[in-house]
Amino acid sequence: MALALAALVCLSMLAVGGTYSVSATDGDETEYDVESYADLEEADALEPADELYLEDDGSGVLVYTEDTDDEIDEMKLGADVGEGLAHILVSGEHDGEEDVEGEMSAVLEDDRFTADGALTMEQPPELEELDVEIVGKQTEETSEFDADVYALIGTEDGGIQQVSTAGTGAVQTQTQAQQQRLFESASTSGDIEVTGDTFSSSGTVDVDFGTAPMSDSPDETFAFDLSQTGTGYEIEVTERETVFNSMFADPVEEWETEAKAKATLEEQYAGTADELGGEVTVEIDDHEFKEIDQQRDTYLKDVEYTVTYEGIEDGLEDALAEELADDPSTDLSDDDAERIAGQLTEIEIETVEFDMTTGDEALEAAWNVEIAEYAPVMEAMMEISEATIDDEQENAFDDEFEDVDEMLAAQQAADLRTTVEWDVNVAYTDDNRIELEATATGDTENYDAYTDELADRGIDVGDQETTFEFNAYTEDGEINVDGNVEVGMDDLAEEFLTSVTTAMQDESDELGNFASTLEDSELEIAKVDVDVDSETVELEAGAKFEDTESLIEDGVLGDNVAVTQIVGENDDDAEEVATYVYVQDLETDEEMSEDELTELGLVDDDTEVYEPGEGDRDFPEMDTEAAANYLGVDLEGEDGMPGFGFGAAIAALGAVLAVLIARRA
Repeated sequence: MALALAALVCLSMLAVGGTYSVSATDGDETEYDVESYADLEEADALEPADELYLEDDGSGVLVYTEDTDDEIDEMKLGADVGEGLAHILVSGEHDGEEDVEGEMSAVLEDDRFTADGALTMEQPPELEELDVEIVGKQTEETSEFDADVYALIGTEDGGIQQVSTAGTGAVQTQTQAQQQRLFESASTSGDIEVTGDTFSSSGTVDVDFGTAPMSDSPDETFAFDLSQTGTGYEIEVTERETVFNSMFADPVEEWETEAKAKATLEEQYAGTADELGGEVTVEIDDHEFKEIDQQRDTYLKDVEYTVTYEGIEDGLEDALAEELADDPSTDLSDDDAERIAGQLTEIEIETVEFDMTTGDEALEAAWNVEIAEYAPVMEAMMEISEATIDDEQENAFDDEFEDVDEMLAAQQAADLRTTVEWDVNVAYTDDNRIELEATATGDTENYDAYTDELADRGIDVGDQETTFEFNAYTEDGEINVDGNVEVGMDDLAEEFLTSVTTAMQDESDELGNFASTLEDSELEIAKVDVDVDSETVELEAGAKFEDTESLIEDGVLGDNVAVTQIVGENDDDAEEVATYVYVQDLETDEEMSEDELTELGLVDDDTEVYEPGEGDRDFPEMDTEAAANYLGVDLEGEDGMPGFGFGAAIAALGAVLAVLIARRA
């Protein structure tokens, strides 16, 4: 409960807002321009209160009570309209892993986001050693990252493993354990390079299975080299494999002679050519066929051949266009489908090579890919993606798709080159432990020219900067994990709130009504801190909103009733948790109408109503000074009543309202 409530509040503070605003006019009189839902049932942001305390100045306090959650030791939440503050502090029991300690802090400001954290846990006996370091940065001039990983898995006596088979308590020797390994060692290395118009990749994979006793099976190979010619495509293929006689296939009839092999291959590849309206020819370059096990009716087929397709480009383009036009997930006309299919077939395959040899003791594979005219394909894929967006979401993604188009154009103009390289090795040690070593790097060329090209296209990333670091290592019987990230960007908070608002509006109408004020709320700072150990979890979070004069048409409670402050608290000794919602009638300084609150669903027959002067009126107020100190901001000195800046502050109140709704539900 504690973690769920804490997470909900943190997200709600940024992702959910109220929807009231007030404009100040000339003179001493304040004009309240607030419109409510046409349907009051939609305005039930709060359920009926347990108690209502009325004052004779148009204000009142709604009190909601519920049983204390045993897992929460302390909770304090509050939001104040006049100050534009929201704050929560929650501590409770930690039901997770024992011997875990950690802390995390994150801050979002107008143009910067920072987060850092550290975690310490007991080192499991299966992990002998761990050392991970990942760092990266992206600035106006470069984009790069480096990653190094080392791990040693298994105990020092890993060469002797106890086996509980049939209750015998037998001891498995190192030799027996080695026989059950899937491999002795494995490695892969390679690289990927992408430019604005080309894609290339090469690499290898090698696996050592160890000695295979009593096995004499021949190695098998599959390799091909695909290239594009002036009139079609050419594929050079090598197939070396063991084939068996069965009720489904007769290897002798299919592969015994070169003529039989050619006929088999022509039949195999002719279907594609027929479908695409082209022609195919097959030439046998080398052929061998022999029996290797008479008792098992097993043969070795070793054939090298060349397949040539001609005149299939038009058929391929037509087939793609038909598939795109008939796809129910896209909204493409026949003309658009034909145009996009034409873009997809503009790709130029310089070479696609693949070679894999497998045997009882090893596997070796390598690849080499070089593709040109890559940009039209990317543009076509983006257009297909855009066509899958439904009408309701189309407007929300228009800018994003336009930016992607500009980014692709900028990559080509700047000759941006992005390269990723990796090298991974994993092997069993002599004492039967697994050792893993891995490195990966990412780098760019001409990134400064790329950002200049983006700026020329109206996408200014000059002030954007991202750095991150992650470390994990073993020391003194513990695993230590720490990391940090910093993002700098003009109007970062505004961009974040805009994206969150869009997501919330797509999620539901209720969240959308709250979230509609976020883009105008002028967030000054939002902050969250989490501290956890083996027994407790503590979370503190807060947000401060700048003043704003935005007029928001929809209301949360009704035509004239606004929230001015929310306070909730409990401790170990309390049997009930009480949340106090301070409300104000914006159009009267006399007693608030109970009937109006009933119409709004805030009061019902079960609500105990206290007229002015009745009941115990010792209500808590939000500790705005503690909230301001936590966030490192100054108090505005407002009196908590609606006035200039009410719309901005109420966005924070919406967060706490969302928590209250969830708790009541």
